[in-house]
Amino acid sequence: MKSYFIGLIGLIAHFGVNATVPVTTAPPANSQTAWILADATTGEVESSHNAQLLLKPASTQKLLTTLAGALALGPDWRYKTQVRYNGQLRDDQLVGDVLIDFVGDPSLTREQLQALLKRTGIRRINGNVLLNQQRFSGYDRGNGWSWNDLSVCYTSPVSALILDRNCVQGALYARPNQAARATVPAHQPVSISAKVDVLNRTEQKRQFCSLEVEMTPPNQYRLTGCIGPRKEPWPLRFAIQDVDAWGTDLTRWALKQNGIHLSGGIKASHITASDWPVLAHHHSPPLKELSRRILERSDNLYADSLLRTLGAEHFNQAGSFSNGTQAVRDILQQEANIDLGPAWLADGSGLSAHNIVRAQDLLAVLLTITQDPRANWLMGLLPVSGESGTLRYRRSVQSATLKGKITAKTGTISHVQNLAGFIDTHTGQRKAFVLLQNGLSISPQHEKNIAAGQGEWPARRFEREWLEAQVLGNSDQTN
Repeated sequence: MKSYFIGLIGLIAHFGVNATVPVTTAPPANSQTAWILADATTGEVESSHNAQLLLKPASTQKLLTTLAGALALGPDWRYKTQVRYNGQLRDDQLVGDVLIDFVGDPSLTREQLQALLKRTGIRRINGNVLLNQQRFSGYDRGNGWSWNDLSVCYTSPVSALILDRNCVQGALYARPNQAARATVPAHQPVSISAKVDVLNRTEQKRQFCSLEVEMTPPNQYRLTGCIGPRKEPWPLRFAIQDVDAWGTDLTRWALKQNGIHLSGGIKASHITASDWPVLAHHHSPPLKELSRRILERSDNLYADSLLRTLGAEHFNQAGSFSNGTQAVRDILQQEANIDLGPAWLADGSGLSAHNIVRAQDLLAVLLTITQDPRANWLMGLLPVSGESGTLRYRRSVQSATLKGKITAKTGTISHVQNLAGFIDTHTGQRKAFVLLQNGLSISPQHEKNIAAGQGEWPARRFEREWLEAQVLGNSDQTN
């Protein structure tokens, strides 16, 4: 394929651009900071600092995943969930098995599953229903995901079987002088209990106490520890732990809603059933719409399901985190001449602490988005400062100077605050930029002072002033 990438890496290597940041504020103390700024049209690098330093990208890594998806699949590609059968079908009765071929569609809901089964026209199944997950293999969570995040929905299992985001919402009532009480909607096939103390902030800190969750199969959650008092319930969002049990319960619900009688059981399967006749199918929204959720709302489940799908498509085998990350590398190299070199990819969302990339890698992706017609549509899906997505309320971009001027992907995990995207300057120029801040931490006393309104988070201040300098064109300081 023709490459639209103009040779950014060579530009850096040969010309050694290394301008200092054109602001008076220094990067946060003791942190690792990198940035690179280029003309979005020509790709000419105007300023860079530590652009070849390997840092954690956090959710800016979703730029790599969505670009690979755009180049390999295109904006109109869709997930296709199918219902197949094996046996004798007469009118509305089947003597044999029904197989639901789940393919990792992150948008699939229980109501859509119900509608899909209804379209088969079957009223009686003298056999089993198989929940097939052959599309993916290996772990359903990425290497390097934090173990104590696995109970929450932004780490929901990225399985081939995804229904209602593999996530359950609940509530924790924690009113003063009352025992805490946890609930989930009655229709959800999970159980939850709580033994939680309701304590004020001072007492919580004295006891080093926080809210914790214990998880046991099949999808049982027990809350312990403590939480602060609140008139309104605390929202809870639990990631499903036992996908097979979850799928069984929701499929049983869908069968019942449709009045379909099942004589056998509902069983998990991992088989190739391409020769089984198709009864009905369901298409997801197109990749362009799914990618909006990845980029604008920074949806981890959507990003990692796309990654595993790319592995399946590229290598013609069951998708995994391992072959998915290699597929991204291959696609970017082959389709856009982007060599990720020593970068290490562990997932597609940026959630893993094992991910490390260079600022120059992310800039190469941004320039491809602007220059390759196959990827131009991704530009319109990025959040805009003060207006949409994860930049709508980001405090560093709320000033009058920056509102509406930054179109970028955010990336935030513990001790990391990143941005990668585009800046519209006051003179009407568009710049591509990457700003990575890793190793961010301040002292407990400094944190107390900020909480009391004394000062500002150093990373936030640096990000704002760096961006404002680029918008205003204040770039006179160089090494």
